[in-house]
Amino acid sequence: MVPQEMTEICNKRMMAALNMEKPDRIPILFSGHCYYNFIDPTMVMADFWRRPKLVDENLIKAAELPILKEIDSPPMVSLGMPAETKHQSFAAKWFAKMKVPGRELPENALWQISEQGPMTEEDYDTIINKGWNYLKQELLKRIGFDPDALPKPDIDYGKKLQVKVAALGKQNIGRAGGMLPFPPFEVLSGARKLPKFFRDLYRIPDKVRAALDIVEDECVEESAKLIDAIPGEYGFIGGTRAGCDFISSKVFEKFYFPYYRKLVPMMHKKNVKAWLHMDGNWELFLHYFAEFPKASCVWDPDHITDIRKIKEILGDKMCITGNVPPALTSVGTPEDCYNYARDLVELFKDDGGFIMNSGCSVPPNAKRENVEAVVLATLGK
Repeated sequence: MVPQEMTEICNKRMMAALNMEKPDRIPILFSGHCYYNFIDPTMVMADFWRRPKLVDENLIKAAELPILKEIDSPPMVSLGMPAETKHQSFAAKWFAKMKVPGRELPENALWQISEQGPMTEEDYDTIINKGWNYLKQELLKRIGFDPDALPKPDIDYGKKLQVKVAALGKQNIGRAGGMLPFPPFEVLSGARKLPKFFRDLYRIPDKVRAALDIVEDECVEESAKLIDAIPGEYGFIGGTRAGCDFISSKVFEKFYFPYYRKLVPMMHKKNVKAWLHMDGNWELFLHYFAEFPKASCVWDPDHITDIRKIKEILGDKMCITGNVPPALTSVGTPEDCYNYARDLVELFKDDGGFIMNSGCSVPPNAKRENVEAVVLATLGK
């Protein structure tokens, strides 16, 4: 079977799950997999900055290993984007800076977002009077973020990598819009720093809500433009610190969920699914998301929210991914990983709309035999 035919099978499998239909088998989509050390155990996280081409090469080699080749998702190669540019731009979405392994951190440490908190209480008025885009540019200046000063992408190298990845025959379901704006509640909590922002919610709630109305509307408009510019089947939306382990239902209803009521319908009209990547515990808030049209969203949890509760409340409304804990693949045994994955298969076997996935991401220290066990369990071997 040629790679293009394999990709078509993987895409059909993925789209069936996303549309809550039963595919030929459960798709396997491991997020954030850093399998470079399956090829060279001496490699460390700092190599993403120091030896990116070697990381790319080993990620592609790992995708061709026995058993791992059954994973439907492609390896997360750089596509020519320097790690410094990618990660500093990512951190800047919260008006933060990125601490880098091998520089500010030990060589094999995970990169870490370091919040700067450049936004003042007076800046709520700036948003209300001058708009979010005006303040956003000002906040980036305050933290010293200059995108033009970052390393430029290597476009020619990126094209060559695309050819190598295509030869693997993995799914290539597109992410619409690239990196969509994150929920304004989350962004402002980073801009203000979390303790100050949470105090604002109680000290000046009406002003925060008025500012959020403006930020939300601008973010929905920006998302619509990005989706039109970069077509795809789903749009990624990250939820990080607004679950029920962070805020009350009252705060969630007033300050967080209104954004989803604006964003998801817009995406649905454009035939783009909202991929809701939800870190933390959302158990008490799951029922809010059941109001959206069937198959218009994907619930992508980490391992904290009980997946049985997710299935109970959202199982007939949206595709669910799940949710092998990162700790299990890093410090567990192959038997532990196999049994966990088999339990997931049993839970969803009679329904469509399930994708086998890691909880958030497969950690860099995941053991190869543990990842293989999850794959084998999904395949029923």
